[in-house]
Amino acid sequence: MRYGFRALSRVGGVAVFALASGLAVPSFAQDTSPPMAGDEAAAADGETPAEEIIVTGSRIVRPNLENSTPTLVIGDNLLDQQGFENIADIVTSMPQFAPSFGTGRTSSSFSGSAASGLNLTNLRNLAPIRSVVLINGRRVPGGTPLLPVVDFNTLPTANIERIEVITGGASAVYGADAVAGVVNIITKSNFRGFQVGASSGIAERGYNKNANAYLMFGSDLGDGGHVLLTAQYAYEGLVSCADAYICRTDIRYNDPDEGPVFAPGTGITGVPPLSSVALGGNFFLGSGATALQLTRNLQSGQLETFNIARNGFNRNPERTLAIPTKRLLFAAEAEYPISDAISAFAEFNYGRSSTNGPIEAAPFQSSTNLFGGRPGVPGVRVTIPVDNPFFLAATTPEQRALLTPGQIADGIDWGQRFSEFGRRGATNERNTIRVVAGLKGDFDWGAGDWKWEASYVYGRTELNSQTDGLVGTDRLYYGLRVEADPANPGGLRCIDAGARAAGCVPVNPFGPYTQDQIDYLTVSAGQSGISTLHDFNAFVSGSPFSLPAGPVSIALGVDYRSFSGFQDADEAINLGLTTGNQIGDNEFVKTKTKEAYAELIVPLLRDTRFFQNLELEGAYRISDPDNGGSYRTWKAGGTWEPFEGIRFRGIRARSVRTPTPGELTGLGQTFGSVSDPCRAVSRNANPTRAANCTADGVPADYDPPLSIQQNVGGTIGGNPDLQPEKADTWTYGLVFAPRFLPGFALTVDRFDIKIDGFINTVGRQAKVNLCYDTTDRQFCGDITRGFRPEVNGNFALTAINDQLLNVNTFRVKGFDIEARYSFDPGLSLGNEPSQLMLQVLSTIYDKAEQTQPTGEVTKLDGYAGGDTSTQGFLRWQATANIMYTSGPFGLTYSMRYIPKTKASPFLEGFPKIPAASYHNLRLNFDATDDAKFFIGVNNMFDRKPPIVPDNTSGSQAQNTISGFYDVFGRSFFVGTQLSF
Repeated sequence: MRYGFRALSRVGGVAVFALASGLAVPSFAQDTSPPMAGDEAAAADGETPAEEIIVTGSRIVRPNLENSTPTLVIGDNLLDQQGFENIADIVTSMPQFAPSFGTGRTSSSFSGSAASGLNLTNLRNLAPIRSVVLINGRRVPGGTPLLPVVDFNTLPTANIERIEVITGGASAVYGADAVAGVVNIITKSNFRGFQVGASSGIAERGYNKNANAYLMFGSDLGDGGHVLLTAQYAYEGLVSCADAYICRTDIRYNDPDEGPVFAPGTGITGVPPLSSVALGGNFFLGSGATALQLTRNLQSGQLETFNIARNGFNRNPERTLAIPTKRLLFAAEAEYPISDAISAFAEFNYGRSSTNGPIEAAPFQSSTNLFGGRPGVPGVRVTIPVDNPFFLAATTPEQRALLTPGQIADGIDWGQRFSEFGRRGATNERNTIRVVAGLKGDFDWGAGDWKWEASYVYGRTELNSQTDGLVGTDRLYYGLRVEADPANPGGLRCIDAGARAAGCVPVNPFGPYTQDQIDYLTVSAGQSGISTLHDFNAFVSGSPFSLPAGPVSIALGVDYRSFSGFQDADEAINLGLTTGNQIGDNEFVKTKTKEAYAELIVPLLRDTRFFQNLELEGAYRISDPDNGGSYRTWKAGGTWEPFEGIRFRGIRARSVRTPTPGELTGLGQTFGSVSDPCRAVSRNANPTRAANCTADGVPADYDPPLSIQQNVGGTIGGNPDLQPEKADTWTYGLVFAPRFLPGFALTVDRFDIKIDGFINTVGRQAKVNLCYDTTDRQFCGDITRGFRPEVNGNFALTAINDQLLNVNTFRVKGFDIEARYSFDPGLSLGNEPSQLMLQVLSTIYDKAEQTQPTGEVTKLDGYAGGDTSTQGFLRWQATANIMYTSGPFGLTYSMRYIPKTKASPFLEGFPKIPAASYHNLRLNFDATDDAKFFIGVNNMFDRKPPIVPDNTSGSQAQNTISGFYDVFGRSFFVGTQLSF
């Protein structure tokens, strides 16, 4: 059912259309601390000091060099150099981030219709839900109806001044839910003039055509105010699997001895990796040694024995590697001084993201695509009655003699790929608006200037999702139950009178479908929903008094925040009347939180021996939600600079995250790939597994076809009994910027995050592994084995149920390292000076593990992939950047390195994924100060993505991990920026 709601107002199209680059080089990151006390001396000696950046990692504004919290700053000059068109692409190129499995253009085709096409960020690989996204220090509404995760498809990039990524101690400052950290987008408030930008990108093989264009206008407003308007259009084109090496054919990789097998190859098993759900259908007669599987020969029209090599279906060419995405974006901001001490400000954002992810036609199977049903009540199998006139005409008496008593009574099981009905796929439109209004000002009191601000944020996201190419299981059920039509001699009619009244058409699955049958059976169904954010925040910061080492700074504030949402599915989806998943509605849920917070910075020593600077700081926040008791978050730490050029810093913090509406409600059906541990190739991994598989009656030579392995059903959903997560984080490190080497800076930061009550599913793959690898048979109650006609037995893995839980504990430990050196190499072009910047960024994980409710520990570090609920952590990765400029010319080279790694924590015994490096180059030329041009190439050496084992990529339909490994190949981009 649907709630009624108004459509969001539409924003007019962008006036200038031009092509834009969809393939951008990873951006540089500026260190949280440029050279410290050496800057002034360096300037006096003729060196150019690093630009001082005021970061907003705190409500107490202070220069970047004095910030104790590790903060990755991606500056405006580097953003301009790169030409990114999506903020998620910008930040995900940094080692501190990981891909968000199941989201993004290249991994969300099978993520469920409502999630298809989302573009999220995943800080510290702790999932998008555990970080907060801000624009100018104020919240951004969630991009889905159920979760406050931001869809970066709805935010422009043209108006970005810089991006700050705060990776420690952010909860006490920006909200208790900032467990992993904060992504803060700072806009170009100081821009004045009119600017037009456009660019275009394309892969060498002719796909992934991308276009981007923007207009930006900035002006003074009153005495000291400003206005900034931005309109942007971006298009990222369709990439079909038929055109890409990584998925142009079906692939099987479930045996390390066999290796990857591409259809129509047969490997050592002699069986090609094709789907057994055939275009001509699969009709199962008899059982045991006399069982027969028939299919229609598409040329002769006659039934023949099914053979996978001859009749199997190659699905991948009809799938989508990269979802086409259109984005229309608008942003406006203004500030107007009411008086010398008070200014009014406002911000407005509108984003519309339209995606379409076509995949292969619906694969109907009567054993899994049931008519109706609900949790706890099984649906009806849509079998073919043995007295069906079409069945009698298509089969011989000898074939019908094989029928079992059960088949005579209940009908025969069957399946078919409904390609005659067209492809299926989700078409999604997401509309997000954000409105901010507030006042801010300053006053003198105590030891210095005080600043205050009061703001209100309203945000709203609307989803309209429609899935085409579905088949109505109720219509199919009634259409297969036919009888002679007394009013039409020689004709047939549906037996059920109610179905006849509703337009039922007799269905013949043994021949080509008529247009009447296609029109009757085909349905389109969808989901819709709205989420709403209200956030009021007020704070004051300044210095009440000074100590000998400097002013004491404090900030005091209050915050009231509510997030609400619902998502409704059409009745056909609710009731399980389509070949898509049965999904229940997520009822309207609203969460409210009242918070008060305080920050304090106390300078203890300055300019003394071994204490160039010593400073302590702390923050405290008390939160009072409307559901459950109050909780407290805090941070405590400080910085110590024993002498110029080296500084130590550390922060200890507590974070708390309460469950969101999407985690508290909803239950839906799921089908997907799960590796059965009782397959012949896997069952002997350990003696316990082998014994348990034997006890469950699974034959020792069990080798299920792909139609079973990739179609494991079950339910998954929210949990109203979830409790808040509590995270303790410890971040400490050093900044080394020696005076004797101006322009050089090295930072090393250690992070340790422990989350108790971690909200996650156990994972369907983890559950089935634990069921067979433990003597007490953990989670076996959530696992179902049953009859599947393809294996003619009751031992097929048919369902695994999962649910969000406070699973137990999640622990992540590692290091962030950055080395940067900027200097004049003396390689000037003409009379212009030159500048060379060298940079290496790396994140290392030495521990990542999840403790299950049973106490079992799942080790996650050292893996690139995982399953659809839990992904691994690369042991380390690195990005290197070289940027050379001289006068109007600039050359940027970047390299991203991914070491040799294992594929998945849930699958052992397979070879490691080879190391990979990606090299990108960009050349820019400034014809004048107002006319700039650039051209570049990504993945210069055209490195192909690796093939990973089945069920390890985090996506239901890929054999590579597209978030880490480039799937487009060598690509080119070109663009311009004109200012007036």
